[in-house]
Amino acid sequence: MTEYTIALALEDFIPVIFSSIGLYFVSRMVAGVDGRLGQMATIGWLLITIGGLLKASWKLLMALSNAETNIVWMDKGMFLWMAAGFTLVAFAVWFMSETLGGRRPRRIWLGPGVVLGLSLAAILFTGFPDFTVNTWRFILLGVMTIGNVVLVVLLIQQARRLGLNLLALLFLVNIVIVFVLSGLARMPNQTIPLQWTEQLLNTVAQGAFAYAAWQLAAAVQGDAQPQPAANRPLTADS
Repeated sequence: MTEYTIALALEDFIPVIFSSIGLYFVSRMVAGVDGRLGQMATIGWLLITIGGLLKASWKLLMALSNAETNIVWMDKGMFLWMAAGFTLVAFAVWFMSETLGGRRPRRIWLGPGVVLGLSLAAILFTGFPDFTVNTWRFILLGVMTIGNVVLVVLLIQQARRLGLNLLALLFLVNIVIVFVLSGLARMPNQTIPLQWTEQLLNTVAQGAFAYAAWQLAAAVQGDAQPQPAANRPLTADS
């Protein structure tokens, strides 16, 4: 079993906090465009944060108890919270982009409902909630990864649409590091130095995401506001 130090476990809360801050601003951005979509994004943000905090808390308990306190559902259950959360936030941002483009989406819960319904059926069929079975966790990991990637790609597109190339680059840094971490996590010998490398990279990735989401939310909110009369372009009806 992988060993953890208390310092390592405590540091793991930092990227969780950064990620939560970034997703909060994403949910605020979406809510500023459409309140219905804002509710969807907010639920997703809370689910992802719960999953991250449970995982970090599990790691801290493992470090404090010398791996004797292993609450499995806090560790393995993270995939369930995050798969649902990223699906909801990704759909919310996608629908927000359509709304900004002049197309008001209908039945907004149908898409995420289908994805999450099929995911639930798949994991129940493959052994959930038996934590000794890996298949259902791999399914949720796939759903979570796809949702995360789609979300970041949509945010990059929105940033580029507004001419905010630095923010687009920061979002790109985030998703590249996420893929790097995915590869590092597959290494069988998870030494303490390797875990520090992974966590520090994750901190950089989520810090970049938080800053870029904060700035993008402000830009989208400003862009969505109606222009003051003095600044509106003159038309034939003016």
